[in-house]
Amino acid sequence: MKNWRLAVLALQIIAMAGCSTQARIAATRNTEIALGNARNQARVDCSGPAECERLWRRTELYVAQRSAAPIRHADDTSIETAVPHTFGTIYVWATRTIDAGGVSTIRIIGMCRGMYRADGSPGWLYQTCAEQIRAVETDFRSFIGAAL
Repeated sequence: MKNWRLAVLALQIIAMAGCSTQARIAATRNTEIALGNARNQARVDCSGPAECERLWRRTELYVAQRSAAPIRHADDTSIETAVPHTFGTIYVWATRTIDAGGVSTIRIIGMCRGMYRADGSPGWLYQTCAEQIRAVETDFRSFIGAAL
């Protein structure tokens, strides 16, 4: 009789674990979609040297204010910060490209140590990092818009 109860209990635990795993997978998928949308918004186009230079300087200010690490390199095409020593803190980089028509695209990307494991699966700080990155990438356009 006790073995039967243990077997039923074991099956219940397995079923609950399966539901929990499915919920985690769905939550990760939803977070990845939200991050993709934020990344798509984390860009601004400009044309003309004066406008683009002004926006690029605003981008450098944005990166410096939002990144936990200081800027280690900045030129006309990229702004890179150091990688922070601590896990769970965001750092931000930016790039500027020019297409054949003379339109520049400025993009930022937020990154966070501990967000992913070496195999690419969510790390132990995934949710914390994702929230920070989403906020930084989503706010970029409005910050740049303040300069226009």
